[in-house]
Amino acid sequence: MGILRRNKDKKRGRRALMMNPYWKKEMSQLFRDVDKNTDGFLTIEEMINNTRPLKVHCDAPEYKMEALANAYKEFWGHVGLKPGRKVGKTKFLKGLSKLGREELDREAAGVPTLHSRVSHTLFDIIDANNNNRLQKKEISQWMAASGLNPDNADKMFQEADVSGKGYISRDELIEAEFCSFFHPEKCMAQLGVKVV
Repeated sequence: MGILRRNKDKKRGRRALMMNPYWKKEMSQLFRDVDKNTDGFLTIEEMINNTRPLKVHCDAPEYKMEALANAYKEFWGHVGLKPGRKVGKTKFLKGLSKLGREELDREAAGVPTLHSRVSHTLFDIIDANNNNRLQKKEISQWMAASGLNPDNADKMFQEADVSGKGYISRDELIEAEFCSFFHPEKCMAQLGVKVV
């Protein structure tokens, strides 16, 4: 009976992200943003190609881009994005929701998450001057490379720089990125969205 109960709890926890309308909307938008050819499917190759503008906008050396591609392959592979395989939006959301449960379990156990590996490699690329601090200019360049409006860098900067020290630390970026993927209720509260 105890094993049956734990399995039900795990399944309920995995569905929690899928059931959160804020998370579903944000991750559906991520899917659409990366699906550049609008065929309704994503591949790991599309995910990695989506990072290529970072090389130019952030003046990233090839070895950093390769480290990011490898981190992406591991992370997104757990969602179902494997070389040569196409994944539709529903499967993408279900896979990301399942990975979310696993990542939250790793976080709770104090084990490094797959997402933190991606965030560390991303930070190393964005931090163009290698001072271990992200300035507004670097955030703006990252946003431009990601296809986002760089004029919104101030807003993102304020949300991530929770201590108000004028830069974003590695830990703050990792927390903000992890929050956006796997703690939608926390993000909603930080953005002033009423959590029901």
